[in-house]
Amino acid sequence: MDELNGFDHVILAIGTHNMDLLMSVENSNVVSSWDILNGQEVSGKCVALGGGLVGAETAEYLASKGLEVSIVEMMDKIAAQESETVLPLMEADFKEHNVQKFVNTRVSEIKDNVIYVVNTKDETNVEITADAIVNALGSKRNVFDDSKLTVPFTYVGDCSGERTADIASAIRTGYKAANEI
Repeated sequence: MDELNGFDHVILAIGTHNMDLLMSVENSNVVSSWDILNGQEVSGKCVALGGGLVGAETAEYLASKGLEVSIVEMMDKIAAQESETVLPLMEADFKEHNVQKFVNTRVSEIKDNVIYVVNTKDETNVEITADAIVNALGSKRNVFDDSKLTVPFTYVGDCSGERTADIASAIRTGYKAANEI
């Protein structure tokens, strides 16, 4: 902390981490999307829980490595916040790699590497087996004890309180913070 207090202003870009899964999970191989994107290896059939930006990008990454990939998303669209220039390329990748998409789908429980889901439109139940279950359901900002900082500071990026997992937001908050110093 002494080192940080030696500066005129500190910009804190400490990121986020996966939220804990809210459903019951028993005897299953659940890995974080962040860990996958940081190089953790998985194999076999992979199911990304969450089809937002991070889940979709993680699914695309795994599919590009030749893995069988599915995405489970509660909303009616995968990667709904993705830009109109990137989304068609992502969709083409999904099609090329046969990524299976379950939209309007809620996970009720995970047991023995089986994901029990319910389609929220027609209330049908489906069981999806996986070798690796990727948690991409959302993120929470990382916690940093700023109480001992004696210099002005600003949080930027995923930990700033704006939308998480959005590179445009990270750049915007960093740019704004730098300009305000």
